[in-house]
Amino acid sequence: MDHLPFTPFFFVLAYITSNILAMLSILAAVKVPKVARIFFLLLFSWACWINSSMAVDTPWVYQDYADTAIPLYKQFILGAFEAIVTPMVLVIAVCQGLIAISMLLKGKLFIAGCWGGIIFGLAVAPLGTYAAFPATVFMAIALYLLQKRHANLSLWEHKHQAHQKSNLTHAKH
Repeated sequence: MDHLPFTPFFFVLAYITSNILAMLSILAAVKVPKVARIFFLLLFSWACWINSSMAVDTPWVYQDYADTAIPLYKQFILGAFEAIVTPMVLVIAVCQGLIAISMLLKGKLFIAGCWGGIIFGLAVAPLGTYAAFPATVFMAIALYLLQKRHANLSLWEHKHQAHQKSNLTHAKH
């Protein structure tokens, strides 16, 4: 955490907050899926912005993630990743932006976005506490639940609207 502008107090507060929000995202995915979608829309939009900004302005900060990463990740971060940090993090940021956009959609695009978020959450979990582990695993669980249960509605649709559309489609046939 040598390069990151965080005090130990801020880091602990952010870590605890991230994990609480991640656990709440599981509950929201089941009880109030629109809240979960908005949470992931905002989270992945913010992550896209932060990562794209840092990749261009301060790419060396990503070396700090090696401090809490599992050995295989640490070796990669301190080795091959150093030479490609900016383009690789920019690609990750674009994917985070696409995940954010998918939270507005429904059907296959929404499901694809959820799976992108699941893969991302599980892929960064081995970074350890600097990635707020186990928060990203909790978020992956919430995204899995969302895509399983609520893929047929976009963020702005209500259940009764989707049901009415379904009835109109059946009535035409």
